[in-house]
Amino acid sequence: MKHLLNSLLSLLFILIVSCGHSKKETNKSDSTVKSITNSIAKTTAADMPEHNTFAFFKSSGENSEWNLELSENAIKFSIKTEDYYFPLPKPVLASDANIKSYRTKTELGHINIKIAMTECVDAQSKTHPYSVSIDFKQASATDFTTYQGCGDYITDYRLHDIWVLETIANDSISIAHFAKELPKMEINTRTNTFMGYAGCNTMNGTIFSEQSKIRFTKIAVTKKMCLQDNLEAQFIKALKRSTEFKIENNRLYLSNPDENTLTFKKVD
Repeated sequence: MKHLLNSLLSLLFILIVSCGHSKKETNKSDSTVKSITNSIAKTTAADMPEHNTFAFFKSSGENSEWNLELSENAIKFSIKTEDYYFPLPKPVLASDANIKSYRTKTELGHINIKIAMTECVDAQSKTHPYSVSIDFKQASATDFTTYQGCGDYITDYRLHDIWVLETIANDSISIAHFAKELPKMEINTRTNTFMGYAGCNTMNGTIFSEQSKIRFTKIAVTKKMCLQDNLEAQFIKALKRSTEFKIENNRLYLSNPDENTLTFKKVD
């Protein structure tokens, strides 16, 4: 009886030790699988083009059967539930019209995009300033499929703020150059409009933007008489000449190919 009891206890001990080793091996295996999975996910993400940056151009087809987004580093082309990402190449510019073409491919497919500054009316009768033509084929396909639609450049959201003038060209200015305070303007990127104080009169107008390019258009200024040494006229002239912008260190820098035109400081 005593011998039988000892045998049973020995068998129970072996089973417990065996289960312990099995549990450890299972946990080790689960941990290894998890580690490998995370590694694959990180590698895949690193290999993909950056597609979470600000989209500066958006386009879609009739009833949104396809969508296109261009951001700083990537092209995202969506057909129904499938998303295709491509690196964004430098555009090829037409010499006789405002037309940009992008051609690029990956192991997933090949895409050719043409963006033309021509009025385009979508299926909801909404008018857009650009028409878009896309030739696309998956890597496994032999022929391209053409998609047509309308598009819009999206004004940089960082412009949406109040900006106070600091320099005209490269010359610093002060309140003494104006009637009562420094010129300032508030830009609304949702409506592509601006309004503010020009240094003597109030002003308003619209903006047109393509990535780093910008134009201040339809500028209207009230007709209040200003002192002769007021710099409002120089300010308005520089604003009209501005064609490009840059935002750094809470400052808005306006320029054209010939010179820096205006510098503003962001205010809350």
